[in-house]
Amino acid sequence: MQNQIVQFYNPLLGYVKKRVRSQEDAEDLTQDVFLKLSKSNKDGVDNLKSWVYTIAKNTITDYYRKKQLHTNTIEGDFLLDYETNDDAGIALSKCVSSFVNQLPEEYRELMILSELKEIPQKEIAEKLNMNYVTVRSKIQRGRKKLKELFEGCCTILQGGKGSILEYKSRDGDNKKSSCS
Repeated sequence: MQNQIVQFYNPLLGYVKKRVRSQEDAEDLTQDVFLKLSKSNKDGVDNLKSWVYTIAKNTITDYYRKKQLHTNTIEGDFLLDYETNDDAGIALSKCVSSFVNQLPEEYRELMILSELKEIPQKEIAEKLNMNYVTVRSKIQRGRKKLKELFEGCCTILQGGKGSILEYKSRDGDNKKSSCS
């Protein structure tokens, strides 16, 4: 059976290469698959090829899970360091109410209740005697219009999960706390 498994090396390497960007990582993962195969119990395996590729698929999944955890940790560390130096988000948040007031009436009240007063959308729907789905849709459209207003005024550099790292007015001046 060991000889049968060895015949899968090149096709398995090709399978892994298609799913992993790095040639070195693909080779390492293929070796990991064969290591797992050598340690596992092959008794009762009906379809050897299916079993080998299932182990390969699970190994690739584990690889991406580990890579995602590592990336999230690095990104989180970077954002924490960056935000302590200059919290542009807080400065820019001072402009929100002036931009909300520029929205069309149908969005303005909903955005004030939802974004500024932080009232849950279901409560807003009950309070205004509106359908919840309508409220949710109008708030989403209002957010989109609000974003367009900000982008018309400023160039915004965002980090992970939408955090604001830096912004500049369209005329090139750095803005820290003033709104137009």
